[in-house]
Amino acid sequence: MGLIFVRPLYRIRYIGREHIPKGAFVLASNHVSYFDPLCLGFGFRRTLHFMAKSELFTDYGIFVRVFFRLCSVFPVKRSTADTASVNKAASLLKKGCAVAIFPQGGIVNDNCFTPKSGAALLSARCKVPLLPVSIYSKGKIRPFTRITVRIGEPLWAEDESLRKAKHLNMKLQAKIQSFLEEGHEH
Repeated sequence: MGLIFVRPLYRIRYIGREHIPKGAFVLASNHVSYFDPLCLGFGFRRTLHFMAKSELFTDYGIFVRVFFRLCSVFPVKRSTADTASVNKAASLLKKGCAVAIFPQGGIVNDNCFTPKSGAALLSARCKVPLLPVSIYSKGKIRPFTRITVRIGEPLWAEDESLRKAKHLNMKLQAKIQSFLEEGHEH
């Protein structure tokens, strides 16, 4: 339904859909606008359970909170060790779901991807692939903007250790940064 309204307004091109795993995975993407979850959701054709900052659930009223819950979004308290949200994500992954995280911790518009390690740690600890995804546009995303979403091959941690998760995070950073440098090119 959403595609009917969004498709005419935005020119979104998806590259690499064949890399989307069938089972559980952690999607990690750069975050350039409030439109990003919709942009990703339309391209994946399966439910993505988004981890979103807890302020979105507390500062914008009951209608926004209910809307997010209906859209499979769950809160995370940023800059803390939020075990409740990590446990929720791990539970979803155990059920074979896809969990989407913007590991930069907020919207960043400079096409420089510097992730925090939460997505890589979750992927390593739950023994599921980490799917690198980039969202690229020249300038702000507005109606009629050209957007390129690149989906890379899944990345895996060698084991559950913190050292291997950090290594996985470095691979994630390098992959998404290379996608952003490609821009709209194919």
